[in-house]
Amino acid sequence: MDGIPAQVVEILGRTGMRGESSSVKVRVLAGDDRGRIIRRNVVGPIDVGDQLLLLDSSREAKALDRR
Repeated sequence: MDGIPAQVVEILGRTGMRGESSSVKVRVLAGDDRGRIIRRNVVGPIDVGDQLLLLDSSREAKALDRR
């Protein structure tokens, strides 16, 4: 299975019912959206500089609802 590489540039906060996932900003490193920064939700431990393989680089997660 192929993926689109992306690098985490900022961790925005925790999300999900129990805080099990993180909302992060990633920079797309290849493909049609190369250089674009998008927001994605990631499950599991994550840190700035980590690389992800995205199945779809055009989808973007909604902003966190701060209450």
